[in-house]
Amino acid sequence: MKKLLVLLLSLFAFGYVFAAGMTTVSVSADAKMMNPSIMPPLPSNGVSYMFDESWVKTLLAQKNTLLQVNCNGAAILQALWFGTSTKKLFSIWLEENGYEYTFDIKNCSLRGNKVNTNYNYTKSLTEKEALTLAETYMQTSLLKDKVFYELGKAFILYRNSNGPIYPMMREWATIKDNVTNIEIDPNDTGDDIVPEYTSFTIMYPYLINGQEVRDQYGTRVGMTLEVSADGVNSINARLLPFKAAKRNSEKLTGDDAVRILTNWGNSPFYGQTATTIKFAAPQKVLVLFNLRRSNKTYLYISSGIGLKSDLKQDQYTQQPYTMILSDYKIGNTAQ
Repeated sequence: MKKLLVLLLSLFAFGYVFAAGMTTVSVSADAKMMNPSIMPPLPSNGVSYMFDESWVKTLLAQKNTLLQVNCNGAAILQALWFGTSTKKLFSIWLEENGYEYTFDIKNCSLRGNKVNTNYNYTKSLTEKEALTLAETYMQTSLLKDKVFYELGKAFILYRNSNGPIYPMMREWATIKDNVTNIEIDPNDTGDDIVPEYTSFTIMYPYLINGQEVRDQYGTRVGMTLEVSADGVNSINARLLPFKAAKRNSEKLTGDDAVRILTNWGNSPFYGQTATTIKFAAPQKVLVLFNLRRSNKTYLYISSGIGLKSDLKQDQYTQQPYTMILSDYKIGNTAQ
């Protein structure tokens, strides 16, 4: 019995030393809560991210820029025929051609809505029709060439079904081998069946010196219009003309960037179509983000890195999934 006890104690000791050699450490949940530095990485939903680490580090080592955005209220007022004085003026509300607009000079943004309209979302329209309505609005509205910087070509940001009309994936039908015995009338070409939706969110993206602007979560920044069969219903601009002030802050190291991007960056891919995301070559972008300090929110634009994939988050989001990283630590939600 004594020999058996000694043998068991020896095996226990051996197992403890072996486990220590493998650096496997058991940590209680309470200890993890008390010491965040030993918390395991956040779960990645089973998705891994593949990108050119060396190129990310190369881009990060290039010239970095951090600017505080100060809304140029004088330029906005002058464009709207109100003169140039901005003393104690934080917002402007006005109505023009059936739309009401609120210019939020304090937060450097704009919202607009069609006045006295009961939206009818039982009607539908195609992408082409929505883009045509959006362009007509941009050419005839109060906002034309007045309060925005260079805008890129409009594109579909979201397709909205709102229930009545089920969104169809845009996949064109083709004749497969299993119908080759069916006689096809060559004279009846017909028309393509184009998906229709109750509304679309269309974006006119901002370009600054020809460079695109994105937020921390990968979305392009610009002027968005919600368009239904009745026309443009609402307008939202996340940025108005501004003056920039140079700032400095702690920058990411190359190892910081690789670690953050490997652990899903500022916005994970939550689609169900892939377990590995392969990004194209990283590119320099501008990153727009907010930072709250001393009970006040500030708006910044920094240089950053964009990694674009060929996947979409879902059938409603039309732009490819893109991961964004600011060159500066304060510009990233992930650390």
